Amino acid sequence: MNNNKNKIGSLNIEWAKMWQEGILDAWSHLYIQKYGSITEAWNHKAPEYVKTMEHSNRTQLLEKLGQHRPETVLDVGAGAGIFALPLAKTKSVKRVVAVEPSTGMLDILKDKAEADKLTNIDCINKKWEDTTEEELIELNKGKYDLIISSHALYYITDLHNSFKKINDVCRGYAYLLIGAAANTKDSVYEKYYERIYRKPKPPYPDYTCLYMVLRELDIHPNIEMLDAHTKKYVNSVEEIVESWKDNLDGELTEDQRSAIRAYLTESGMIKEEEGGLYWVWRSKDALIHWKVEE
Repeated sequence: MNNNKNKIGSLNIEWAKMWQEGILDAWSHLYIQKYGSITEAWNHKAPEYVKTMEHSNRTQLLEKLGQHRPETVLDVGAGAGIFALPLAKTKSVKRVVAVEPSTGMLDILKDKAEADKLTNIDCINKKWEDTTEEELIELNKGKYDLIISSHALYYITDLHNSFKKINDVCRGYAYLLIGAAANTKDSVYEKYYERIYRKPKPPYPDYTCLYMVLRELDIHPNIEMLDAHTKKYVNSVEEIVESWKDNLDGELTEDQRSAIRAYLTESGMIKEEEGGLYWVWRSKDALIHWKVEE
C-alpha cells in the first residue's frame, strides 16, 4: 500500500469502469430513473427488503467474523443492520460504526438497536465515498479491527479510493460480500427476461472486477464462494407478480404478468409449507477478504 495516493491517479480504471457501468445497465439506471437516486430507491425499498432478509442465510458469515474477536467494527453500507446488530451483541465488540446513505434503512437499524437496548452502535448517514478517513478514525478513536461490506458494492463508486479507504482505516480484517452472478446462470430467467423487462438481458459484471481493482492497489485478497439463499412468505403467486412492478418502469402488461407467472412456475421457486406459500431463490456469493498489512 506504499504511495497509493500518488499511484491511484495513474491506474488503469477499466476494471472499475466495467463494474460500475455493468451495474448501471443491469438495474441501477432504472432505480435512478424511477426514484431520482439510488439512495431514494432504498428509502422506498427498505421495509420490503428487511422482510425478505428475515429468512436469508446471509448471516452465515457471523461465525467467521467472530473468530477474530474484534472490539471495533465498521459496517460499510450497513443497510438495516443485518450484520451491525448481531455483531454489536457479541461479547468482544465494544463499538460498531454503521455507514449507510439511506435514511429508510438507518431508521430501521436504529429502531432495532433501541428495541434490543444496544448502545454501542454509531451511525453515519452518508455514502461511503463522502466519508473521510479522519472522521471514521476519530469516531472510533483509532482504526477498526474488522470491516464488513455486505452487498453494498453495487452502488459504491470511485472504487480505487473507496477500497483504499477501507484498507487504510482497518488494522485487522476486511470482508466484502457480493453476488457472483457469473456463477449462477439461470437459463429459465434468461428465457423470460425479454418478455418481462422489454429489453435484452444486459451482461452482468463479474465480481472478479472488484478483485482486480484490489490487486491494482497491491491488496491480494482471498476469495471464497458461498451458497446463498432466502425465502419470502407470500399469500399468493399474484402477490409476487404484483411486487415485480418495483423492478420495472410503469404498470405491468398482461404479457409481462404471464411471463412472470411462467417463470415462477418453471423455475420451481414457489414452495408450499403447512398450507402457506413462500418464494425461495438461491444464488452464489463471493466473499473477498484479506488481512490488512500495516
